[in-house]
Amino acid sequence: MSARWPRQVLFGDIDAMFASAAVLADPSLEGKPVAVGGPPPRGIIAAASYAVRRFGVHSAMPTIQALRLCPHLVLVPPDRPLYQRLHRELQTVTARFFPETEWTSVDEFYTDTTKLQTRHPDPRELGLALKAEISRSTGLTCTVALASGKAVAKIAASTHKPDGLSVIEPGCEPAFLAPLPIGSLPGMGPKSTEAVQRLGVRVIGDLLAPRFESTLFLLLGTRMTSLQSLARGVDTDPVVADRETKSMSHETTFDEDTDDLLRLEPIVHGFLEQLTHDLRMEGLAAGSFTIKLKDARFRITTRQRTFSTVLNYDPDMWPDIRRTLVELMQPGARYRLVGLGLSNLVSAPEPLFDRRQREAVAILDQLIERHGAGVVRLGGLPRSDEGDRKRKHGRQD
Repeated sequence: MSARWPRQVLFGDIDAMFASAAVLADPSLEGKPVAVGGPPPRGIIAAASYAVRRFGVHSAMPTIQALRLCPHLVLVPPDRPLYQRLHRELQTVTARFFPETEWTSVDEFYTDTTKLQTRHPDPRELGLALKAEISRSTGLTCTVALASGKAVAKIAASTHKPDGLSVIEPGCEPAFLAPLPIGSLPGMGPKSTEAVQRLGVRVIGDLLAPRFESTLFLLLGTRMTSLQSLARGVDTDPVVADRETKSMSHETTFDEDTDDLLRLEPIVHGFLEQLTHDLRMEGLAAGSFTIKLKDARFRITTRQRTFSTVLNYDPDMWPDIRRTLVELMQPGARYRLVGLGLSNLVSAPEPLFDRRQREAVAILDQLIERHGAGVVRLGGLPRSDEGDRKRKHGRQD
C-alpha cells in the first residue's frame, strides 16, 4: 500500500478533444491527419489531432499555413453541440468518481483526491480506473496525472500525452521538474522565457541554481520567489469546484472584409441561437451582452448593453442585440471579424416562460442537441439565409 499523501490532486486532460470528437462522429477519419478549424484564407486551426501534429500543425495556426505543412490535412468544421454533449458525459463520469471537480475548460479538470485515499490507496489504480471509464462512456482518451499540487499535475500530464498516466510522488517534484524546459512552468510566457534563456536559463532546475540567482532576481523581481517555489513543486493553489461561468461568446473571421449589415446580422443571431441554447442547457440566463467588431485595419470596437431582465431565449434578446450591432457599425468601415458575448450569467429564475412556451423550448433544445442550431426555430429571428433573400428583393429592415 502506498504511503498516504498529505495532499493529492488529480488532473485530467482529454486528448485532442475536438479532433477526437470529429473521429467519433465519423469513424472513417480514424488515423487521418484531422484538424478542426475554418477554411483558408483566413481560417484558424482550433484543434489538431496527434496525426497532424507530427507535421508541425498546431492550434491557433492559420489554416493556409497548416495546409502547406500537411497538404493532405482533413479539415473539419467545429461542432459545438457535439463538444457540449461530450462534456456533459464527461461530467457524469467525474461525478461518479469524485465529490467535487473543477472544470477549467470543456476538456480539462482538476479534483482534490486527498480524502479519497482510504478508498483508493494506490493513485495509479485510481488513474487507470478513471481513464477506462472515460473511454468506455465517451469513446475519448484522457491523460491523467496525480501530484501534490495543480501545477505539477498539469505539467506531468503534458509530458505524458496522449493517453498517458503519470504519478509524481510527494518529495519527487523538484527532480521531476528540473530537466524540463523553462517554458513548461506556469507564469513563464513567451517573453519571460526568451528573456531568461538569454541569461543561459534553459530548464526549470536552473531557476534554483545559485549562479543564476542574482541576474534572475534583477530580471524577474518579486516574481522570482513564486517561480522558485513552483520549481520546487510547492503549490497550494486550491481546487475550486463548480467554478462559475462568468460569460460565453462566439466570434468569426471572414474570408473577405465586409460592410454589409445583411451579412453580419444572420451570423450574429446564429451565435445567439447557440449561446442561448447553451445557457438553457446549463440552467443559466444572461444579464448583458457585448458586440465585438474588428475592422480591416485591425481596430477592435465593442459595445456592451444590459438587458432589462435576465434572459435565455433568443427572440427576446435579438432586438436589443441587433440595434446595438447597427449602432456599432461605422460608415465606410469594412469588417474582418464579428463576435457576440453573453455575460453576467446567473441561475435562470423559474419560470422564464409560460408552460406552453416552456414545453416548446424544451423540444427545440432536444432538436438542437440532435441536429445542431439553425436546423429548426420557434420564430422571432430571421433565418441565416434571410439576408440573401432581402438582398435579392432590395429590402432592408
